[in-house]
Amino acid sequence: MIFLSLLSLLVIQSKAQQIPVFKAGTKIEERFLLYGQTVPMTLTIYTITDSVQLDWTIRGLASGSYLISAAGFENGTKINFVQPAALTVLRLAPDETFGLISKSAFKTLKENKRLVYNNTTYLLQENSKEKPFKAGDLELDVLHVVGVEEAGELWILNDPEFPLICQFRNNPVGIDFMVTGIK
Repeated sequence: MIFLSLLSLLVIQSKAQQIPVFKAGTKIEERFLLYGQTVPMTLTIYTITDSVQLDWTIRGLASGSYLISAAGFENGTKINFVQPAALTVLRLAPDETFGLISKSAFKTLKENKRLVYNNTTYLLQENSKEKPFKAGDLELDVLHVVGVEEAGELWILNDPEFPLICQFRNNPVGIDFMVTGIK
């Protein structure tokens, strides 16, 4: 009887929301929606120390890198939406991130239930009836925020060490995206 109880507890926990471990080599599968076109992109974490280098590949046709500085990873206030250039390392400004929000923005969101990013205030939504966010087989623990001054909704991984944007919908610049898998 005790064995069955423990087994059922393990099954329940395995279906619970997850926070993946991000390290060098982790692959993040994404689908970008750009002005009516769908573009699949794979981001691979090359380095994740004080700075973050994300190597990107689009359908095996083009590749390059985004380099988020240590300052951007810690205290960034803007998401960079510049189209990536093949075979280059795009070094982001000290106040920019790509694909995630900064650690300090995440901390502010958790403490104040709001954050400001790209000069837009986002408010945390406390909707327990919302469907869980799924990326492939993973059910992720995310925070849902909605823009005040601009349309826009983000689902941010509930992880202070790597606050990945799992989905951006109704982006004012016309570039929406969603994480579809993490390996």
